[in-house]
Amino acid sequence: MYELYERARSQLDRASIYRIVTLFEKLGIVQRVNIGWKYKIELSDAFAEHHHHLTCTSCHRVIPIQGTELERFIKKLGQAYAFAPTGHQVEVQGLCRACQPQPVASGLHDAETAA
Repeated sequence: MYELYERARSQLDRASIYRIVTLFEKLGIVQRVNIGWKYKIELSDAFAEHHHHLTCTSCHRVIPIQGTELERFIKKLGQAYAFAPTGHQVEVQGLCRACQPQPVASGLHDAETAA
């Protein structure tokens, strides 16, 4: 929403942007992607390929992931429970490579090699 506002603020006020996005949600043009307690807006599956996200809880980077394994699992899950899924959102939170703690070299290996 912030990015939309920044791009359109010279032409639209914030309230108008929220009203337009709400209308687009009702029409199925965009969908909310929940990321923790926040959300992002993206084109719905009718306009973009269905995918999921990995979200870094440190830098908030969002990495789109695609693949059919998760879709097959959801289908099997529905069959196992006699349930007909009509939609889903899967978000995986964690730390991206840049935010993961780097292992500290102990120097132990060097000392063993020298001995």
